[in-house]
Amino acid sequence: MSESAVLRVLRERPFQIVLALVLIMVLIEAIFYSTQAFANFAKQGNDDIMRLLSVRDWLAGQGWYDVAQYRAVPPEGVSLHWSRYLDLGIAAIILPLSWFLPMPTAEVLAAVIWPTFVMMLNLMVIGFATRRLFGVPAACFALLCTALWPVTGDLHSGGGNLDHHNVQMLTMTLMALAVVWPDRPVFAGIVGGFSAAFSLAIGLESLPFVIVIGTVVLLRVILDGTALTRQLLVSFCLTLGLSAIVLWLGQAAPASRLQPICDQLGTPTLALVWIAAGASVLPLAFGPVFRRPVVHLAITAILTAIGIFAAWELVSPCLDGPYANLPPVLQEFISGRIIEARPGLDYAISRPAPFVTFVLPVFVTTLAGFAILASHRREQRNTTALFGLLFVCLAGIAMIFVQMRTVIMAASVVPILAGYVLACLLDRYLKGRKPISALLLLVFSTAVMSPGQFAAAIRPFVPVTDRSALTQAADCRTYDALIALNEAPPGLILNNFNFGPSLLWATHHDVLSVSYHRSAAAMRNSIVPFELEAAEMETFVKDSGATYLLLCKGYQYRGAPARALADGGTVDWLRPVPLSDENQLLFEVLR
Repeated sequence: MSESAVLRVLRERPFQIVLALVLIMVLIEAIFYSTQAFANFAKQGNDDIMRLLSVRDWLAGQGWYDVAQYRAVPPEGVSLHWSRYLDLGIAAIILPLSWFLPMPTAEVLAAVIWPTFVMMLNLMVIGFATRRLFGVPAACFALLCTALWPVTGDLHSGGGNLDHHNVQMLTMTLMALAVVWPDRPVFAGIVGGFSAAFSLAIGLESLPFVIVIGTVVLLRVILDGTALTRQLLVSFCLTLGLSAIVLWLGQAAPASRLQPICDQLGTPTLALVWIAAGASVLPLAFGPVFRRPVVHLAITAILTAIGIFAAWELVSPCLDGPYANLPPVLQEFISGRIIEARPGLDYAISRPAPFVTFVLPVFVTTLAGFAILASHRREQRNTTALFGLLFVCLAGIAMIFVQMRTVIMAASVVPILAGYVLACLLDRYLKGRKPISALLLLVFSTAVMSPGQFAAAIRPFVPVTDRSALTQAADCRTYDALIALNEAPPGLILNNFNFGPSLLWATHHDVLSVSYHRSAAAMRNSIVPFELEAAEMETFVKDSGATYLLLCKGYQYRGAPARALADGGTVDWLRPVPLSDENQLLFEVLR
């Protein structure tokens, strides 16, 4: 192909070229991950590994409604607050692979294929939707931002990410796009309503986002009042309400459906969904007087208050959150030591560089979007869509200050907004060719696509944190270190906080400790014994029924006895079990 032909293709099909490039980049990353699939998956988060274990148990015959992990704290097991819907998608990949590959290999390859598929689907949704809303240049930039920003391109979307956050980001993006779509309101409402219901079914942390999306739809009706916005509201609310019921029936076991469960889609959430939907739609059933903005808003507020009052006994137990039944020491552990569960400001103080990487694109995109909207409002393409997405992003920023891990709310729309801003900045530069315009384009593109550059710039001014303990823990989580534990006869291991799912995945042992809030015993076992004094630790470990106590060599446990054992010490009630990996310190409990 001649040089002129290449340039012509680049000019005529920039969107297709950028989309192909980012999809190829995602595939290459997946291939690199899969070359060391077992070693890489051993380093994944607990939720990723536990999700694979859930799929493994289901394929082995465990019931659809039974999502307990029975190898943790046996024989009762640990109940998980997850649904089987994502397990279904992952299992659909594992089964065909298992026909010609060993099952363990099929599992880890599925752990690469599933998040890669979700990421590619997310890229196509963002790319085509941004092109429809804001044009080709914005779509090209949105694709690049999605692929390059660590939050959307790696944190929850890389190989091995089997937890539900990548799917939730996809459903949040679909919700946000549905409520600002310029035409086909009924179809948009159906897509948005089902996405909202499915997002709630796989994890209730999306509830604030669903509330924000519902608020945007309602405000569009109140401020606009056209037939199109009313159709959007009705189709969104009805689809959300009906889909939530169907998904709840497919998720909750028949015997427990009427139990007021607060940490997954259940009757309290269904009540809130239908109260909000009914209060929003009912004013439309009356005459034009009830459709006036102030009247509609007042009636919706009154009906919502009446509905919540009527359902108070059902929903009030959930106001304290999913951890209300845990002992105070465990609640303190979750809020104080799980860094992503802390408010954004706490995260920023303790980890300023990662905070900049995760949050800088959110802030600069929101500020730039409002600045462009304010200065050129009449000239902007699809102003309604722009304002709606900015409103969603503002709500996401507010949630970051409540809990850092809610950054995925804003992340669902930031690439679209960033693509729009970059397209505007590029257009401004091309019209005037001014150095200041080029500088703005360069700085903003770096901030949203490579925020790690700004994070690196502040690292010299951040106090150095001793990361040796994390390094030691990582050495004990390698695949080779984990499978060395199979040299000991099968037993019941008392282990530290972050090791339970890894042990269940890679070894033939059962465990007493996993970090899931429905089992206070499992959480207590993972924390308390490693912080006790000598006599109390001995009593706790013996009473636990553990066959083995597992420690990580050199790890700085909070309790002096555990720390001394990790440094090579011995006690008369523990017998060291020789292993080929020196990082794992396995002790047989003597009684």
